[in-house]
Amino acid sequence: MSVDAGTIVGNRYQLVSRLGEGGYGEVWRGFDQSLDRHVAVKFIRAEKFPGADELKEAEQRFRREARVTAKLRHPGVPIVYDVGTHDTSLFLVMELVEGYRIDHLIDAHDPLPVSWAAAIGAQVCAVLTVAHEQNVIHRDLKPVNLILCPDGTVKVLDFGIAAVLDPGATVITRLGQGVGTFCYMAPEQAITGKADSRSDLYALGCVVHELLTGQRVFQSAVPQAELARHYSEPPPSLKSLRADVPDELEELVLSLLAKNPSDRPASAAEVYERLLPYVVALPPLPGATTAAPTPNPGRMYAVVAERIAETALVGPLIPNPPIPPAPDLSRSDLIAAKEQAENLALDGRLSQAIEVLESAVSACAALPAERELLIALQMDLANARFGARDYAAALSDFDEVLPSLADTLGARHPVVLDCRYNQALSTAALGRNEIALDQMTALLTDVQAAVGESDPLALLLRREISALLIKLGDPRQARTLLRALLPEMVAILGHEDPETQQARTLLENLDQFDSG
Repeated sequence: MSVDAGTIVGNRYQLVSRLGEGGYGEVWRGFDQSLDRHVAVKFIRAEKFPGADELKEAEQRFRREARVTAKLRHPGVPIVYDVGTHDTSLFLVMELVEGYRIDHLIDAHDPLPVSWAAAIGAQVCAVLTVAHEQNVIHRDLKPVNLILCPDGTVKVLDFGIAAVLDPGATVITRLGQGVGTFCYMAPEQAITGKADSRSDLYALGCVVHELLTGQRVFQSAVPQAELARHYSEPPPSLKSLRADVPDELEELVLSLLAKNPSDRPASAAEVYERLLPYVVALPPLPGATTAAPTPNPGRMYAVVAERIAETALVGPLIPNPPIPPAPDLSRSDLIAAKEQAENLALDGRLSQAIEVLESAVSACAALPAERELLIALQMDLANARFGARDYAAALSDFDEVLPSLADTLGARHPVVLDCRYNQALSTAALGRNEIALDQMTALLTDVQAAVGESDPLALLLRREISALLIKLGDPRQARTLLRALLPEMVAILGHEDPETQQARTLLENLDQFDSG
């Protein structure tokens, strides 16, 4: 990538000055010539994607992640304005955030007051609560991705960037990109490459630990050793590093750093409530915060909103206007709607595809003679919601459509088996790992009986079961399964197949973490 001050990208964004760079690329202050405003333009390095196919795939992921992030509505998340390509690089245009990076803040104010550590952590929790409700996982939470604004508010940057860089990457394979990213990563994410809401909470625990002590949880000059300790050693007592940390706060941080995800707090909202009592009597942070203007419009708004929440949001809501009845659609109309939704989904416009399918399902439900078409539409709707990461709605849809689908096609039809696979993946994405393991184990038995042990779906299920076992704290059984699985994947799919590579990396990471 070669850009300079004055370069125009996307036919409207003029680059003004470079703000910084990291493992992914560069960030520039830019100017939106169309809307007459300053913006931030984030580039991802072209060398991350050496071939045209890799770049095309990355662009698809990039747009998908940007669309998901753009749906987040929270003052702690910078607004996403645009995405695109410039030459062979990807770029993201977003709200320009002025402030102090949290890693710089830790260096300048070591250690931070307990109240400020809690205040920063609580604000991150508020952001994660909104994100996790929409099944958006940050995956790369760390001090570098947090900005303290002059008014004391915190912005969380780079949702989804880790998935764009390498959606299947794990800590070992990506170690060369720099220690900072991976020393905040949950053990299960580091090994499997898969993250969920409790993986973000582990990273938050690493951040709060560093805010309180001025050092990473397992800080070491040897990256591999530091990473392995996240997997194998209990975290140190905060009081051994800083005596004035309250007992309850130390207990919270240690619970966030639990090796087993199920031993961590249930949600970011719970962590917020446990941090809030320590957000009191915050002292100034010279150089990072400034005196608020009088009056302060943002805080005026927040004070009123809080009072409304305390007093007025009870009782019945004003009823919405009646929803007009679904239009009468013919069979040909419904087939056309199905094709339209498929094209929208292929283009990544999943929200629109879901709207089209919802209307079609509603209309088709009124046509008893079109039962098979209704099932097909319901299946498309479930898969679209799965693609949009609305896993709770997708799981409900799969639970509803699968009995009818199996009754129509047969319990071991490939389409039924594929839907059951997405059902199990939705369950796992919601953090219900034990249930997902049961679902995948039962599905594996049916797949092997229906299409054989060498079927690609059977191989994928065995790999996913291994990953779930790691999350559930049984790496020994996972290793045994992977060692038997890998030669079969090589023989059937080939050495270079991405699915084979993921299984190989999973096994290598298990072995390397143990040896580290």
